[in-house]
Amino acid sequence: MSTRGRSTSPHPLHDGDVDMDNGNGVEKSHVKVIQVSNLTRNVVDAHLRTVFGFYGHIVKIDLPIFGKSGQNRGKASLEFADSASAHKAISHMNGGQLDGAVLKVELSEFPVRSRSRSPR
Repeated sequence: MSTRGRSTSPHPLHDGDVDMDNGNGVEKSHVKVIQVSNLTRNVVDAHLRTVFGFYGHIVKIDLPIFGKSGQNRGKASLEFADSASAHKAISHMNGGQLDGAVLKVELSEFPVRSRSRSPR
């Protein structure tokens, strides 16, 4: 029998489990934009609105797509109406799963683009 075991799934985070201070001295409590990466090619705008809309009102979504295939590029930017919603989405969805992929969700200082620059 093998001595290797299966890895355990990460435990879901709660609001009290997350320390928002990242140690670099920059105050990010005002940031309302999150960057979601490691998306599968099946994810569309409606999926993101449904899943992340649970944590607050989403103002804008930028989901860049490949021009020829029409599939997403594996990342998205979401802007929430308030920073508390963005922080809550990060604390609950970073390391969470969407369409079978483990997501990486983090704050972004950059604004969400109105239109993706993907080729048509």
